Amino acid sequence: MTYRVVGANFDQMHMNTNLGWAHDHPEMEVVAVCDEEPETSTGSVETAVEECGLTGDDVYDDLERCLEATAPDVVFGCPRNSKHAAFVERVAAYDVHLAIEKPMAVTLADADRMLDAMADTDRRFVVNWPVMWDPVKHTVEELVASGTVGDVIEVQYYGGNAGAPPDDSWFYDPEDGGGSMLDYLGYGATFSTWFRGGELPESVTAERYVPEGMDVDVQSSTICRYEEGLSTLQTSWRLLTNPWEIQPQPVKGYEIVGTEGTVSTRHPDAAIRVTTADRPKGYTVEPDPLPDRFENLATYLVDLIETDREPEGPADPAFCRAAHRIIETARRSAERGERLDLVE
Repeated sequence: MTYRVVGANFDQMHMNTNLGWAHDHPEMEVVAVCDEEPETSTGSVETAVEECGLTGDDVYDDLERCLEATAPDVVFGCPRNSKHAAFVERVAAYDVHLAIEKPMAVTLADADRMLDAMADTDRRFVVNWPVMWDPVKHTVEELVASGTVGDVIEVQYYGGNAGAPPDDSWFYDPEDGGGSMLDYLGYGATFSTWFRGGELPESVTAERYVPEGMDVDVQSSTICRYEEGLSTLQTSWRLLTNPWEIQPQPVKGYEIVGTEGTVSTRHPDAAIRVTTADRPKGYTVEPDPLPDRFENLATYLVDLIETDREPEGPADPAFCRAAHRIIETARRSAERGERLDLVE
């Protein structure tokens, strides 16, 4: 079977990568693209048309008209963060499989709207975290799950870039879900929760830094209090370089501290570095090749559909909703200036 794919809204630049994966997949065909508000796009409809072999007749500016005219099997959605909930509600009515770009939502209430909208369908619904297709993240999760470092008692995360491009984009509008906290805390909260086997903190304390003359934070620090200790999740748009061009310093990534060792993805000379009680000087671990279904978003979604699997880990919207409790609590904590119990 060939699955008909529509890419809708280009607010996230990741849309072009996602459509490229679909175009290259032997069981997918990109049949149309839709961009309702091109003035807020950071992706490129023109590039998608060229790379996916589309014509001007395949380009729409109205989501409902696009879905009715093209009858897709799969929709890839990259609306800006504040539009995620409404987008999912609109698409759910068309009985399609759906992938929404990270972060899942701006607020916990929006995440619930999205889950409710897709609950009455039998279609697959996934959240696309680009690093979900990185073998390093899966190997780290497997190391921790297998007990290599004992019980996790601390996770340190540092994520960011040199500023969201372009400078005048919706990323700098608080009403649209802009700011470094939402841009990168989603990674830290979601993947640290995955590494901890789903364990969530009891309470959260957060601070954000909004420079004079700006409306959104360019830096944030979140402290998560667990029964056995603290974890820290930091975000920044103040790095010297963008990590997809030149790895910045401080190095992005995770440090996982367990009762019997540590795992680091921030070592300058290795993708994964492990220390244990038996080998305190440490050793390098080469990431295991991923199963074919984890090659990218397109292969993953086709596999879910054809094997009737449910999404797992950070790809699972229900899991993302649970981890989003950290983000929601951090946002409220930063606004109130106090430590808060984890919101429900």
